[in-house]
Amino acid sequence: MTNALTVRHLDIASAEVSEVLDILDAEYRTRYREFYKDDITAYPVTDFTSPDGAFIGILEGDLLVAAGAIRRYDSTTAEVKRMWTRDTHRRRGLAQQVLRELDAAAGDLGYTRIFLTTGSRQPEAVALYRASGFEGGERRIPEFDLPVFAFEKPVGRTALIGHPSHS
Repeated sequence: MTNALTVRHLDIASAEVSEVLDILDAEYRTRYREFYKDDITAYPVTDFTSPDGAFIGILEGDLLVAAGAIRRYDSTTAEVKRMWTRDTHRRRGLAQQVLRELDAAAGDLGYTRIFLTTGSRQPEAVALYRASGFEGGERRIPEFDLPVFAFEKPVGRTALIGHPSHS
């Protein structure tokens, strides 16, 4: 029997989140090998706490199965970071749900836009963001040695996969 899913704001410094960040870091190291830049420790954990940020988790029972965070990018824009879904729970719409929750959290914190980047070695992430109403595309960012996709959208306009994008 599958436990019900619950959405919670989590403390990014907690043990359950620390485990997830370690898994995410290992995935980035595997995908980006020689291009890897340590994104996980690049920002202080306080960036992902109120009043400027939030960390959202989806739990199945006590198991954290999907997560994501926002932090202040500028005075009106939240940046999405730490998007992750447990490999055994992928392709169930959980990342889409995390994005909707982050969108709501960004609105609650007073942001009007959401921005994010993802690497070219994460095509499933690119597809997710495009299907979720984010607009943008490939860019060269000086500190990276490979293409990066940059996306943004207004808060409150997260599309549902399989449904027409809201415009």
